[in-house]
Order: sequence, then structure tokens, then C-alpha cells
Amino acid sequence: MTAEIEQEDGLGHWAVCEATGCFLPDSEIQKLNRDLRILIACNGTLTRTLGIVANDEIVVQIVEQQVQNMASTMPDFEQLPSGRVLQRRILLNGRSSGHSFVAAESLVAIDLLPPAITTSLTKTDRPIGEIMAASCLETFKETAEVWIGKPPDWLAFAGYESSKPRIVGRRYRVMSGGQPVIIITEYFLRNVFQRCFVG
Repeated sequence: MTAEIEQEDGLGHWAVCEATGCFLPDSEIQKLNRDLRILIACNGTLTRTLGIVANDEIVVQIVEQQVQNMASTMPDFEQLPSGRVLQRRILLNGRSSGHSFVAAESLVAIDLLPPAITTSLTKTDRPIGEIMAASCLETFKETAEVWIGKPPDWLAFAGYESSKPRIVGRRYRVMSGGQPVIIITEYFLRNVFQRCFVG
């Protein structure tokens, strides 16, 4: 099984990183295709960069959105301060092509954000990055962890079917006022990024 994954992805033992809890080093990220490396390196608004790379206007499809209390049992909740958390699952789609380019899940500590941001997050389908940029709230994105692994289960419930069993993902925290306020996990959908890996 491992040998098959290694042969398919051309990334040695790093191809099973998600299962073993390790992440891709820079040397392995360099084996990904150029467009994917650009998106992984993006430290600004992903939607804008994706629109350029995909040569398409990017629109948000909200798959699921709900506010939960910290009492909920989610592994990433412990990385956020106590309070209410907005869980948002979306697809970033091309308006013209209809392709789903990126799936993303965000955990937002809404009690630590200005009310205008919370309202925009819960009442509109605007991307989080665009909302944060428009708010002028000073934030800092930590360096993302990157891995290759299985698509999240919720993608199937959203009606998305991947032709590849393993895709590239990244996760990072957005800090404000010295504490984490958002955790974002993004999955780059491989059936759209043709020749995702170089041999």
C-alpha cells in the first residue's frame, strides 16, 4: 500500500505524511507543480491569487456553516481561546469553468472579532480573507503546515467527488492581538490541478 502511494505521488515516504503526523519539508513542496506551489506560498488573500492562477472569477459556495460552543469536541478547538466558534466549510469555484479549485474549513473565534466581521461572516458568502482585509483589522498569518492526504469526509457530502485518493492540504492560524482567532485548513483539489506532481 505504501509503495503504491509512493509510486503514484513520486514523493517518497512524505506521501503518507497525514497518516503519520508529519508534514512536507520545503524540498518536497518544490516537487509540486508551479501553480500549486504559488497557492501554497500565498500569504495574502487566497481567493485573489487563485483567480489569477485559474484565470477565472472565484466564487464561494458555502457547504456548511454553524456556530458552536467550545464544549463541542473538535480537535482544533483547543488551539483557539474559549468562547463561541464559527465553523465554516466552503468550496472555491470558478464562475465560468464551474470547477471546484479549493475546499476550505475555517474555525473562527467570533467573540474575539469586531461585530461587523462576525456579521459579514455569518450573513454573506464573502471569502474570509476578503472580509478580514476590508475590516482593516491587523492580523498575522502563521507559516502553514503542508501535507498530502485523503480529502475530508465532508467533501463527499457536499457532492464533490475526487478522482484522486490523496490531495495536498495546508493549515495555518491567523493571529490578532497576540492570540489565534482563526484556524484555516485548505485542500487543493488535484483533479483540477493537472500534473500536480513532477516526477
